[in-house]
Amino acid sequence: MPRAKKQHLKRQKNGQFYCKFKGKMFAGSTEDEAFAKREEYKRLLQLGLAAERDPVIGEYIPRWMKLYKSGVTSKCYNDYANLFEALAPIAGKHFQEVTLDDVRQVWLHFNGYSESTIHRARMLYLSLFDTAVENGFCVKNPFRSKHAQPARGTSGTHRIITDEERELIHSTPHRFRLGVLVMLYAGLRKGEALAIDLDRDVDLAAGVLHVRQAVRIESNQPITVSPKTAAGVRDIPIFPVLADELRGQHGWLIPSASGKQASGSAFARGWASYMTALSRAAGHPVSIRCHDLRHSFCTMLRKSGVEMKVAMMWMGHADEKMILRVYDHVTPDRIEENAQRVIERMKSAS
Repeated sequence: MPRAKKQHLKRQKNGQFYCKFKGKMFAGSTEDEAFAKREEYKRLLQLGLAAERDPVIGEYIPRWMKLYKSGVTSKCYNDYANLFEALAPIAGKHFQEVTLDDVRQVWLHFNGYSESTIHRARMLYLSLFDTAVENGFCVKNPFRSKHAQPARGTSGTHRIITDEERELIHSTPHRFRLGVLVMLYAGLRKGEALAIDLDRDVDLAAGVLHVRQAVRIESNQPITVSPKTAAGVRDIPIFPVLADELRGQHGWLIPSASGKQASGSAFARGWASYMTALSRAAGHPVSIRCHDLRHSFCTMLRKSGVEMKVAMMWMGHADEKMILRVYDHVTPDRIEENAQRVIERMKSAS
């Protein structure tokens, strides 16, 4: 009887060899290692000590989250859980069964979403399927294929506030008014503003606002943490527009209705109340987001000719990429100003 021809495996791009049995993949750094794992699985299966197939994606995700994401904050954990809802079309499939068409179907869910949300989803799915490859659930990660990448998504969603909105902020009374003015004229992030204690962090004699802490909301409660980056620890000049507003003020910069440090829900209610007050004063709906204020501050710095290194320091950025990519708008007045400089240079050269 002729001898059975030995099966040969192809080395994959990740350097591993894979063989298959009943829909389950077995990986090894050599062919023999992959075959040995398959034979061991067959032995355990005969003894009733192994499951017949790998888990389907929907069953595996909770286990993966527990193993690989248990150390993240509750907010981050919930964000991941929400992003995994987009995998519903493939939740009943095994990892090896997912096709490029399936991946493209997943990305259709994100049409109209922001670039940052799509980026977070892609990194999450890549990580999940990379783990599946390492566990031998599948040979390749379909989310890495160049033929199944998501659309870019919307960007630049933050905006500069209008002159009318700036005037409304100055003229409309509200307990959030001072906090909004500081975010607008000091460029604070929302979490940094929530952490500001006026008695501790405002030094009018020196003319600086100390940013030393930030607040992260977990289970609706404010948790004090370090700023977003090491560069986030900084001193920001208190410009004259703020000095008089801050003089004689005490307590939290953005307080709850009872004067305490605002929780997540207290801030949301307060911000909604403030938008209602601005809308009533304007006679039409007004909608401003916290980051629009920071966005406006940085744009104002660049329009005023503030040096990049100084703008980076006041904004709490470690490098200039964010300022150049997001905040450094080429506005019509800047185009006119630069054109005028060229005209003046040409005149002096002629």
